[in-house]
Amino acid sequence: MLFNQTNTQPRFRDWLLEDPENRRLGWLAAAVIVVQFLVFKFLYPFPNFMPPDSYSYLDSAFHNLSINMWAIGYSKFLRLFSSITSSHVAMVWFQYLLLELSILYFLFSMKYLFSPGKWLFRCLLAFSTLNPLIPHISNFVGSDTLFTALSLIWITQLCWIIYRPNTSLLFWHGLVVLAVFTVRYNALYYPVISIAVIILSPLRVKTKLAEVGYILVLIGGFIVSTEYHYYKETKTVQFSAFGGWQLAANALYGYAYAKPDPPDKVPEKFRNLQAIVNHHMDSIRPLYNRPDREVAVYYLWDFKSPLRLYLNSIWGNDTVTPYFNRWASVAPLYTDYGRYLILHHPEPFVRYYLWPNLIKYFVPPAGFMQTYNMGSNRVDSIALLWFKWKSNVLTHYTRDNKIRVVAIFSVLLAIVNLIFPLNAAAFVVVGGFRHSNPTVKYILGMMSIVWLCNLVFSVFSAPIELRYQLFPMIITCVLDGLFLSYLVAESTLKKANPEIPSSKIDILIRATTPIS
Repeated sequence: MLFNQTNTQPRFRDWLLEDPENRRLGWLAAAVIVVQFLVFKFLYPFPNFMPPDSYSYLDSAFHNLSINMWAIGYSKFLRLFSSITSSHVAMVWFQYLLLELSILYFLFSMKYLFSPGKWLFRCLLAFSTLNPLIPHISNFVGSDTLFTALSLIWITQLCWIIYRPNTSLLFWHGLVVLAVFTVRYNALYYPVISIAVIILSPLRVKTKLAEVGYILVLIGGFIVSTEYHYYKETKTVQFSAFGGWQLAANALYGYAYAKPDPPDKVPEKFRNLQAIVNHHMDSIRPLYNRPDREVAVYYLWDFKSPLRLYLNSIWGNDTVTPYFNRWASVAPLYTDYGRYLILHHPEPFVRYYLWPNLIKYFVPPAGFMQTYNMGSNRVDSIALLWFKWKSNVLTHYTRDNKIRVVAIFSVLLAIVNLIFPLNAAAFVVVGGFRHSNPTVKYILGMMSIVWLCNLVFSVFSAPIELRYQLFPMIITCVLDGLFLSYLVAESTLKKANPEIPSSKIDILIRATTPIS
């Protein structure tokens, strides 16, 4: 492992095209990517749908809406792609190819920057390109593929900004930050990390200020536009109605096990909602199989959820106002209510929401990914309209609707996630971080911060599912491989040279590791 990389290598593009090993691996990866897609589409000729997400994205794209229950970026992507073709195969192929190319961009950048051993890189490349999660996630009508691909491009660009920044890279990075921010609000912390990396980079002060301003204008413009459309449609000023619903739903998992607050003891604006919530908690408390026994989507989507019941009590039998307007109108109240419950009942929130969700982060359930089209062989009318199908019946050539291969990755990701903090700690203890050059320290530190931010944000924001974890899985596997290879190399040299101090061992590791 070469943790003392210098700026004396050829340019990345030249290195990528001229190195024989890179060319061989590139052509092999291209062949594998194409063959894997052809085999997959033979088994699953049609896309995979997950209601209500998929149909909401399609409806927003069809009507060219500016706001939706979810972030609007994926619907805009669908709208743009439909101007080229309405083919569902082409759409899935594009999603799949974009994700695979972003993985290759990330992996070959890591090879250039860190020069891992030949077989380590080959294993990382094989695991990433042959990963069966990739075609399955790409087959969804959903934002997961686009978000993962853009996230990989984002973090790879950050590595290059640290290593060798230039004006063109900074321009495209701003657009990538905007794009990924619009696709899923899990990227809320991305601009913060990007701005921090740019400020700490060796760029001139004027360039730093210009790039930071560029990112802030792009993100700020999107936020202002979104809030304007929310006010226009619902007469409420907010950025994400879904965020308000999600926060209240998360808080209820803790409050369900807390001592109830009487309605007359909470702020006046919460009293009617609090009465419905307390009545609901009383009704499920004696049940053996409680509907909220698992941190999932009960309080968010179930029609018996107190959040849904309160919405119905506010709007009654109103069938004129669009459902989205009704749904979004209560989101600001739910945001405040969720914060109130968490602040007044922090212990049950930690115990019954955060802790179970933290476990799910390390051992993510398959969720939507374990069943094709949620077990149904039919789709809603909006899918027929969008893809110009004549029948709403989906066909596939597998034994049933179960996607069994994804269960393996719940266990595999648990191992990868648990090994990472141990590897990182061991790497620091044996002096790997201390003896790395400043650029490598910066890149490793940045990637570790991204890993930690993703963990914290994911656990706090929403119930974890496997499909959300492809991006952290890829970067964690790479970091695990880098740290492990360093530790193995140091252990091997120490056994062979027990009399040499650790600092000299580190120099030997770097001196005996080839550039590529």
